[in-house]
Amino acid sequence: MTGDWWFEIPGNSIKENLDSFFHLAVAMNISTTVGDSAKAVQPQHATIGDAIRLHAATQPDHPAIVSTGLQPLTYRELQSLIDETRVALRAASLGRDARIAVAMPDNINAALAIIAVSCAAASIPVNPKQTLGEVEASFVKLKPAAVVLASNESSTARTAAERLGITIIEATIERTRIGMRIGARQASSDRTASLADGPDPESTAFILQTSGSAAEPKLIPFSHRNMLAAAARNQSWFKLTTQDRCLSASPPFYSHGLKVTVLTPLLSGGTVVFPADGSRFSLSEWFEDLKPTWYSAGPTLHRMVLDQVRTEANAAKRHTLRFILSGGAPLPQNVLEGLRDTLDVPVVEHYGSSEAAQIAANLPPPGPAKQGTCGVPWSGIVRIVDENGVDLAPGHQGEVLVGGPTLISGYLDAPELNRASFSDGWFRTGDLGSIDKDGFLTLHGRFSEVINRGGEKISPLEIDDALMRHPAVAEALAFPVPHPRLGQDVAAAVVLRPGMAATPVELRRYLQDQVASFKVPRRIVMCDQLPKGTSGKVVRRQMAAWLEANEQAAAAKSESSTPASTKTDDVDPMLAGQLVTIWERLLQTAPVALDDDFFDKGGDSLLAVEMLAEVERLTGQSIPPSALFEARTIRQIAQKLSAKTARADVVTKLNPSGTSTPLIHFHGDHKGGFYVSRLATLLGPDQPLFVIDPHDLGKERSPLPVSTLAADRLRLIRETQPHGPYRLSGYCAESLVAFEVARALKAEGETVEFVAMIDPPTVNARRYLQFILSTLRLARPIARTTVDRLGGIIWYKFSMLDRPWKFSIKQRVEAIKQRVRRLSGSEESRAPVEKGRGPGETRLPTLTESRLVQFFNMDTTEWPPGVEEMAFYSPKPLAVPVLYFAADYGPSAWRRITTDITTVELSGNHFDAIKDAENLARISDSLKARLRR
Repeated sequence: MTGDWWFEIPGNSIKENLDSFFHLAVAMNISTTVGDSAKAVQPQHATIGDAIRLHAATQPDHPAIVSTGLQPLTYRELQSLIDETRVALRAASLGRDARIAVAMPDNINAALAIIAVSCAAASIPVNPKQTLGEVEASFVKLKPAAVVLASNESSTARTAAERLGITIIEATIERTRIGMRIGARQASSDRTASLADGPDPESTAFILQTSGSAAEPKLIPFSHRNMLAAAARNQSWFKLTTQDRCLSASPPFYSHGLKVTVLTPLLSGGTVVFPADGSRFSLSEWFEDLKPTWYSAGPTLHRMVLDQVRTEANAAKRHTLRFILSGGAPLPQNVLEGLRDTLDVPVVEHYGSSEAAQIAANLPPPGPAKQGTCGVPWSGIVRIVDENGVDLAPGHQGEVLVGGPTLISGYLDAPELNRASFSDGWFRTGDLGSIDKDGFLTLHGRFSEVINRGGEKISPLEIDDALMRHPAVAEALAFPVPHPRLGQDVAAAVVLRPGMAATPVELRRYLQDQVASFKVPRRIVMCDQLPKGTSGKVVRRQMAAWLEANEQAAAAKSESSTPASTKTDDVDPMLAGQLVTIWERLLQTAPVALDDDFFDKGGDSLLAVEMLAEVERLTGQSIPPSALFEARTIRQIAQKLSAKTARADVVTKLNPSGTSTPLIHFHGDHKGGFYVSRLATLLGPDQPLFVIDPHDLGKERSPLPVSTLAADRLRLIRETQPHGPYRLSGYCAESLVAFEVARALKAEGETVEFVAMIDPPTVNARRYLQFILSTLRLARPIARTTVDRLGGIIWYKFSMLDRPWKFSIKQRVEAIKQRVRRLSGSEESRAPVEKGRGPGETRLPTLTESRLVQFFNMDTTEWPPGVEEMAFYSPKPLAVPVLYFAADYGPSAWRRITTDITTVELSGNHFDAIKDAENLARISDSLKARLRR
């Protein structure tokens, strides 16, 4: 080091320059050499201006800032600009605590002005692309004493300043070389006094404004000490020297652009290089002409660079890069690997915040790095804590807290926000993270952005990354949307790469192999560009509102056209009607239109599996779970499952690969037998369940004797299971068919192990009732309709005898009381509301209050199919074990038919026997116990 270097800085003494050197040495975490020995130095002050003054003294002609087509700016010239700016501001009575906004039209001049003002006062970088309203709101909140603007250039900032009466300081920009003159040139007599009044380390160097993605923008005062510590950290991590050149393509009015790509290289004595246009990548300009040794940017710019360099020949030999940094958001794996392989240079990710600068970083070789992480945090500045603030062990996820010398003291003018965000020197980042056993930090999203899908916590970052791995996807953003059953569900917006094509169905199918099925977005929206905030970052938490607004606009646009949901000529009406019934039952909502989305109506993955199982049983076609990614509406499903493909057979084999003897079940539900798939699941995969539909399911009634129905089903059973032993079960009236099938099988010499009957209607097993019905049977050829109706009435009347006796007596007493009141005219008859009934459901009528009053005036349209034939059905005794599940109907009459009967009581009524989950569990448990025997 020579002995005369400090004399090149007017107005400074030898002592002042030595102090500046010592101040910078401590701030940059280096040692100084005095004489022959190295010793730690403990100076009192250090600022951004001190650091730049040191470089101007030691390497005055070294380029500080370089840009395409302009003469470079040396450190000597940069120092001169800083000094002149301070003199100009002091002449305008603007002291070191003054807030001065800087609103310049381009990156390089904005960076210059921000640096110069920061060395004299508190600089406020302003985005020149903001609207007039945004700039005015910013000025009203920050109350700048002045604003630096390019001379003779109109802008929203100038208009806002004029409206608000803020002092305007003109900056004259050099046209052929890098540089400017801020304010009028001052006389040398004012110069010394002005230079002496500089900021101290705790003074605010610049005030950054967040993008306001969550609420109104936060004001972040970054001090000189904060910035010097941040630059020292980056210099240590990435081994920056005076020979390094950083390409700055990020706007300097944002934290990353200013701190990382402008001030870090300048405070390290290196060079900042600016392309002519930071939004348009040119390999020859950016890498060959400007010759950077490193650059740092967000994923969008990296993608732009990759798209260009991968088509260039010998791209790896046309640059001087040592490494590439990525921050601001996770870098997709394919982009990282593409840049690394194409340019043959390390690509590493780092993590920081506006409040604390860079926090953790992966390092270029031979430093530590782990793909998919943010790198190792700077020692002692990061904690991972639970909701109570307790530190968590490695590997556990919690909130990331940050401390250390780069952390600001608090937001400006926000006491409540500071109390919520800062505690005992630690800042609550709001990021969800974990540190592994090797010390690497991994982020899992923002606490406020984690999607809670019915209790399943989903990180949107994981979905983003998976989508970005698709070769056609340029940008992707997963976000939560409201869901009526789950609370939240996953949606995603995608921008495709130019010239590439992909559909939401293809992307959902692709994601099936990338993430768990419950994480696959139920809705993927293709768009030209993602909505972004003023900082250029996508605002995830506003995406649901954006999606809703887009859908409303699309709906309004198509109002004049006929809604697709009203058109039925392109689907089979019977199949569509059956699907509507299934959906309304599972979703517990009505009505359901043909073009309603299953998931938008409240469906979830569990209901989807059940729904597809029912559709599969209904149509006889194998339907994979991924089908809902291609057909999500009734219309789409019905079109794929046309009437031509509807099943012709009535036997469905559930758990067909099971090794146990099959259970043949007559499901007896004329609404579709939706419960059987759940019953099959409860019985287990090793128990085959062969399900037989009732006759004329969904068609006109065609009453047939029970014996005839049994004989018809016997043929199907023999085809399905040629030989015994047989195990039969049934629900409702189909229990009677199962019982008669058992009789026919035994007559053919087969073994029937048991018949399980789920709440079968009353059987006509009493001698006196058989006598009455035999008399009516003789009269049927003469007056069949009248006799059948009378038989049905008698059948219903005596069904009461099989109900639990306490319940039966209570109903009879109440019915008689109401009958007396009605006959006396004291009360009109009114049918009580039946609880527990879903839309369109009927039940086997019992002698409740209203039924007794209307006993001889019964509405037979409510009767289930074949009730007349059931009324005349008289079973004969059969030596077969019966497992009887009783809800509305009791087993007393069946004791005359079989002596081996076991009864299991069910809760609720006849229809609850198969709808209620507890009942189904009780049925399956009893069946499994019997099947094991």
